[in-house]
Amino acid sequence: MSHSSKTVRHLSALTALVLAGALGLAGCASDEQAAGSGSSGGVTFDKKLVDAAVAKAKSIVGDKKLSGSLSVMGDNSGSEGALLQAFYKPFTDATGVKVNYTGSGDNLNVVQSRVAAGNPPDLVTTAPGVMRQYSTTHKLLNLSSFMSDELNGSYTKSVLDTASIDGKVYGVYQGFNNIELWYNPESYTGPKGDSATWQQVQDWTEKEGAAGKTAWCNAQGGGTSNGYPGELFIEALFAKKYGAQATEDWGTGKLSWTSPQVKDAFQTFGAIATHDQYVNGGVKGSLSQDTGTGSNGLVAEPPTCQAVVWGSWTGGLIAGSAKGVEPGKNLDFMKIPASEPQYANTETYSAEVTYAFKDSPETRAFLQYLASDQAQALLASANHWPVSNKNVSPDTYTDPILQSISKTYFGADTQLAAGPALLSKTAVITGAAKGVVQYLQDPSSLDSVLQQIQDLEDGK
Repeated sequence: MSHSSKTVRHLSALTALVLAGALGLAGCASDEQAAGSGSSGGVTFDKKLVDAAVAKAKSIVGDKKLSGSLSVMGDNSGSEGALLQAFYKPFTDATGVKVNYTGSGDNLNVVQSRVAAGNPPDLVTTAPGVMRQYSTTHKLLNLSSFMSDELNGSYTKSVLDTASIDGKVYGVYQGFNNIELWYNPESYTGPKGDSATWQQVQDWTEKEGAAGKTAWCNAQGGGTSNGYPGELFIEALFAKKYGAQATEDWGTGKLSWTSPQVKDAFQTFGAIATHDQYVNGGVKGSLSQDTGTGSNGLVAEPPTCQAVVWGSWTGGLIAGSAKGVEPGKNLDFMKIPASEPQYANTETYSAEVTYAFKDSPETRAFLQYLASDQAQALLASANHWPVSNKNVSPDTYTDPILQSISKTYFGADTQLAAGPALLSKTAVITGAAKGVVQYLQDPSSLDSVLQQIQDLEDGK
């Protein structure tokens, strides 16, 4: 869900703001898409799904008498915060427990202040790395101790592993966004299909550039304060060449930023991103383009690019800010082609988990509700984010692209790869984003950039 954007510390406020902004725009399902007959706070759900969620919450509680309230903190505010409040309402209706949700783009700093003051909220939604960091200083609620069967029945091992600490599940994903290659089927001339390789993508990029055609949109968010989209692009390329374990080793600091593998991933990204003829607006232009609208060139008349690497929210970003978008006709996605065939199903992602500082009957029931098939189906029906619950039918989404994402990424064959964007400490993530910008401005600075990021990893 919002990210917005492990010997793990906490995700940077910069990352949270970038991703929260991206997903805030991504949550742009139309009123018609979300229409139904159960509503709260301006958010409308289908009454049958609401009733099913209420019934599930009641069955979770059983004969227990719950009361009081729960405090929940996360990144989502505005329309996305309203969506979450509506999503939580069936639990309140069933149990009488009021869920007080607070969403803020500065969520990580606010939570950190609350924790430091000895007054953490009952539940928090953050990146898995933040959860792991807090687990070293606080006793978080171990979900495997009371809802293991439900989790194993509704989520793949790969999904559960990314929400686990030492083999025990501590967090529940509400939304889940993979990183994909987005393209316009009406104009894209590059390689497609399961057998496509990244070298073929690179060869196509160069051929298009030589013919005076711009292959890529690569918006980095508005100048030297950003670069996070490039960081996600680089991580995806790394995972598709070196696999999930190496990606996690990189994220947790076991693999150095100055290693040949990491340098290779940056250079593979740079083989596209540092060349004016390959990216819309040239390199300088890409650094000044906002991520909310920077991919719209895919569907422009005429298109100004043919491909974008960005998250599952991209379809919503484009549809919410460009005219004439027809999913499947002039906008679609595919898995990022791999450099090594054995990693074709290795996928990076950007997502957050909800976990608990407080252990109480109310907290346990709420987390069981969040993870349930019925609640996840309700959330999916809003067409804002994909959900990772494998029992939620793709038909629950009315958006055809989200239907396709659900079918593509949440099967048993997918190996999830979590890298630095989810696993590193604040200084490293911030430094990496700035390093991407520095590298794009001056490709010859790569060795220096990587050493600077490694110095941050080492605490220098």
